[in-house]
Amino acid sequence: MKKKFTFRSAIFLIVCILLFNSISSTVFASDDWQSNFKLPKWTYIAYVGGGVLRTTDSSGRHKVGGSVVLNDYDNVAELEATVQRYNGGWYNTSYKWSSSSNGGAGVEEYIYLNTGTYRMRLVIKAYSPSGTLLEETTLYTGETII
Repeated sequence: MKKKFTFRSAIFLIVCILLFNSISSTVFASDDWQSNFKLPKWTYIAYVGGGVLRTTDSSGRHKVGGSVVLNDYDNVAELEATVQRYNGGWYNTSYKWSSSSNGGAGVEEYIYLNTGTYRMRLVIKAYSPSGTLLEETTLYTGETII
């Protein structure tokens, strides 16, 4: 017996595809920043990403940093990114950068890291064009074992 491909079958197929695409998946050994922070939604911040990547460049350096994008290009984003190392607790290293720009900011550096566990501390502030602080948050990326 041959089955007909009906309108109902097509709708079911589309719904299954949409559900499958909406499932969050973890990517390993990626060159992308961590961006799945499980926090309340922000009012002015549209996207935050960052981390310490386990893979190295041709010189043996690890990519570290972070980025932020605001909902409104007229607002100013300020990002402070600090590499932290675990040693019985999380401690700031001497690696610290900052960036500020309209609509978003980012820091991307390549550094040598010793064996250990690392993460990024990202302090993000959003300012109005007149300089009023609109929103502020501190995030910690996932841990990376080197």
